[in-house]
Amino acid sequence: MKHLLKQLKPHWLQIIVLIVLHMGQAYTTLLLPDYTSNLIDTGIQNGGFTYAVPATLTKESASELQTFFGGEELEVFTAHYRQSDAGHYVLTTPIKEAELTQLESVLVKPLAMAQLSQTMPNQVATQQVDALSEIAIHNIAIQFVKDQYAASGQDVAAHQIQYLFTEGSKMLVIAFLMLASAIGAYYLSAVIGAKIGHDLRSRTFEHVLQFSQREINKFSTASLITRSTNDIQQIQTVITIILRISLYAPILVIGGVVHVMRDNVSMTWIVVLAASLVLTVVGTLIGLTMPKFKLLQKQIDKVNLQAREILTGLQVIRAYGRQDEEANRFDQASVALKRTQLFTNRVMSLLPPLLMIIMNGTSVLIIWVAGHRIAAGLLQVGQMTAFISYTLQIIFAFMLMTMLAVMLPRAIVSAERVQEILAEPLAIQDPIQATELPSPQGVVAFHNVSFRYDGAEADTLQDVNFVARPGETTAIIGSTGSGKSTVLNLLMRFYDVSKGSITIDGVDIRQLKQRTLRDLIGYIPQKGVLFSGTVASNIGYGVPQLEEAQLQEAASIAHASEFIEEKADGYHALVSQGGSNVSGGQKQRLSIARAIAKQPRIYLFDDSFSALDYRTDASLRQALATKTAQATVIIVAQRISTIINADQIIVLDEGRVVGLGTHLQLMETSQVYREIATSQLSQAELEQHAKGMEG
Repeated sequence: MKHLLKQLKPHWLQIIVLIVLHMGQAYTTLLLPDYTSNLIDTGIQNGGFTYAVPATLTKESASELQTFFGGEELEVFTAHYRQSDAGHYVLTTPIKEAELTQLESVLVKPLAMAQLSQTMPNQVATQQVDALSEIAIHNIAIQFVKDQYAASGQDVAAHQIQYLFTEGSKMLVIAFLMLASAIGAYYLSAVIGAKIGHDLRSRTFEHVLQFSQREINKFSTASLITRSTNDIQQIQTVITIILRISLYAPILVIGGVVHVMRDNVSMTWIVVLAASLVLTVVGTLIGLTMPKFKLLQKQIDKVNLQAREILTGLQVIRAYGRQDEEANRFDQASVALKRTQLFTNRVMSLLPPLLMIIMNGTSVLIIWVAGHRIAAGLLQVGQMTAFISYTLQIIFAFMLMTMLAVMLPRAIVSAERVQEILAEPLAIQDPIQATELPSPQGVVAFHNVSFRYDGAEADTLQDVNFVARPGETTAIIGSTGSGKSTVLNLLMRFYDVSKGSITIDGVDIRQLKQRTLRDLIGYIPQKGVLFSGTVASNIGYGVPQLEEAQLQEAASIAHASEFIEEKADGYHALVSQGGSNVSGGQKQRLSIARAIAKQPRIYLFDDSFSALDYRTDASLRQALATKTAQATVIIVAQRISTIINADQIIVLDEGRVVGLGTHLQLMETSQVYREIATSQLSQAELEQHAKGMEG
């Protein structure tokens, strides 16, 4: 939960505004039931007369009323009423609301007695009033006021319509304010949620871009994708709901409870009962589903992993007729995910009907209890309506919180998973005080370099020593798994050495910024990697502003211009994601062109000619020789023909350097090299190469 709340801290000012909007929404929402109650009890039942205080009394009615006055009542009456020229008694104005309330408390019983005395003796009327509740007395007194209003020549119906119109207009204004507050709160919640989602995606992606292969392997590519998309979307959605619900619902609950206790303290036990039932139901369901939500995200990772693996290797799967087996393997992961989702969905599907039963049951209970109180004259219909509204608003607020409770467990799991990425320390980091290379030459040296992968039982490289100089080609050859590509990965600082050091111009590469180091290098991976875009954007990937002449030169040297110019759009031809619309050889040539366009000090070819035919291979290397004449060239290759003319050849066997020299030297001194050479070239070809080199 702390990881979720941590995301809200930078937005504290907007959250304060949001709280104010929610308070406005809750306040206006809680005002409406009171107005509804007034419309029923005062506007409809009492004809729009709020106070049991007549504005005008006929002389006869005043005389009759005074028969029920005591000394205090008569004194108050005399102070507030004056006799007009026509003989009527008129309420002196202006009079404040507080004075009306006080005046009503004094006159209400005499008014009720006077009203009842019209149909029964005064003594009986007095006894009857003494036995009635305050509400009943007030309503009888209001009837007396209405009669006096009509007797004075006023239109009672018009007065009622005016009251209803006035109160209804107030309700419309309140409803509009409530709507405006709700729209503002919902909009601001969405904005904050979207910003948090964007910031999380940006921070996560930027952090992942700095991952070494060690961190990538720890999380897996599929899991990183899920965490960066699905998990962050879960967080964004729940934070938006938190801002809408967790701030609004408690305000609504507190306000509703205050109104309920203010109006009908004797019925608050119904609210407590309903809230307890809601909390019990929600707590039980969350307890059942919380462990499953954690499992759910792991299963999504597994489905994504298998889907990515199957789609990546689709051609091989088809070639070996393994479609059914792979479909079954994917189906197993999918079925496991489906079962977990079904369990959580089925359990949570119980929540709406259970809450609806509680709401409807609460309404029935309120009506049943309130009906008895209305019959006893202790409650009015409007008050019952308001109580039902407040109670349902309180339950509704609890329902809103339960919606959050349903989504919160999964979001907490997602937040923890995203936090794992953000908290993951980087194995490869820039030094605090980096060394600069003002005029780099590109002299690469390995000094007793050893390296072991995480979890491996033995070193992949052991005590590797060599120097690669500008203007020379250094080749690395060896059997599969001998550590050839690892040498280049260490030089690029995709990994850091376990022992020893690697230097460029005498400076340990760990003392250079990663950007500085990689700006010196043109890297051509073993498997050509292209990005969705155009041919030109892929060749110029490492050069922000690549001129047309440089673009065409790089493509020409890489022998890519031929197939590029055959395309209708030429250099602007679209390249699909991953380069799926070009062949393997074309991928490699575009990758080589990309490195040439960068014009680096150091070229790294990781078996980059394997997809080329021998003729193209030889022609391309010849064209490269001129372009890279002043640069350091390191080639990892399987073909002897690719490296036979290299200035020095390093032979690796099980991570150790077992040979170092030219082709002719190694044919004399290295058995491993000799075995590789004789396995690929005939004796006649080897002799021909030897004569050519000697010549």
